[in-house]
Amino acid sequence: MELIAFIALLVLGFFTIIIENKSILRYIYIPSLFLFMIIVRLNGFEFGGYQKDILTYAEEMKGLLLFYEIYYIREFVFWFGIRLVYAITSSPFFTFLILDLGWIYFLIKVSKSAPSKQLGKGMIIIMSTSFPFLFGYENIYRQFYATIVLLYAYSLIGKNNNKVFWLFLVSIFIHNLALFALPIFFLRKCYKFKLQDRFTISFSLSLIILVCLPFLLNLKGIDSTKIDLSLLYLFLFLGIFFFSVMKFRENLYKLYNAVPSLFPVVILMTGFILLRQEMISERIGMMFLVFLLFDLYNYSITIESKLIRISLRVLLLLVFTLPVFFTDSSLKFLY
Repeated sequence: MELIAFIALLVLGFFTIIIENKSILRYIYIPSLFLFMIIVRLNGFEFGGYQKDILTYAEEMKGLLLFYEIYYIREFVFWFGIRLVYAITSSPFFTFLILDLGWIYFLIKVSKSAPSKQLGKGMIIIMSTSFPFLFGYENIYRQFYATIVLLYAYSLIGKNNNKVFWLFLVSIFIHNLALFALPIFFLRKCYKFKLQDRFTISFSLSLIILVCLPFLLNLKGIDSTKIDLSLLYLFLFLGIFFFSVMKFRENLYKLYNAVPSLFPVVILMTGFILLRQEMISERIGMMFLVFLLFDLYNYSITIESKLIRISLRVLLLLVFTLPVFFTDSSLKFLY
């Protein structure tokens, strides 16, 4: 049933993108997304379809609201939040549904940051069925939630930088890996630095992270997602980078405006792979893909040609969703 619901959501998203209909997005797609999440949670709790991480969260949420172990304190926003919701609902099923409603709300807020013309808010369609999201709400939920909060902060850069700061801080205490996104934030019009200065700061932060990586990993254990896609992520980022450089070779400043997250992402992912940190690179790569999708969709809004605009969006939808159907590791979430 979950697989059928996922395919139905994908087809509905494809149809909505093609006709660029805001009413379908608002009144059919978004409610269908929440209905899909109900099916996901029913499949997990009623039919035993959950993976280890989600089952762990379901057990941990039953603990006390006060805790003293450093494991919980360093990411207290998530652990306190999930236990507080459980204290109210007394049900893992409804706890996850409330949390799902929360990330859907944040994603709608992120989409609203885009211009409203030409289905600017349709970013939620590209994101919801993408494989980084599937792995997130089906498995690595804590990192997924931190990524959503980070993305919302990223969408507010240049509009409300005080809010950006606090959201970034919250995301770190949901999952500490959020700290690795700092170079991306500094590059995207952060605190009114000049472009050259932002590049310098972002590049320097990326190098500092790579140099300090062994020390940082000693402070926090990183578990594998059991799906080593680190090289695939790197090739994807490099492919998009070289294609973009060729497209904007006459004016690379336009490339920065179109996809600002691409530069620090390529540096960090290349460094992680060269340092043979596959576990951290697969985790971070999944997080970085979400920022890349955000930038690429925002770029599509600037395209005047309807055919090219829709083609790019359909390409994003297919490229980031179809891998779900070609790997056993992702399909197992839907059965």
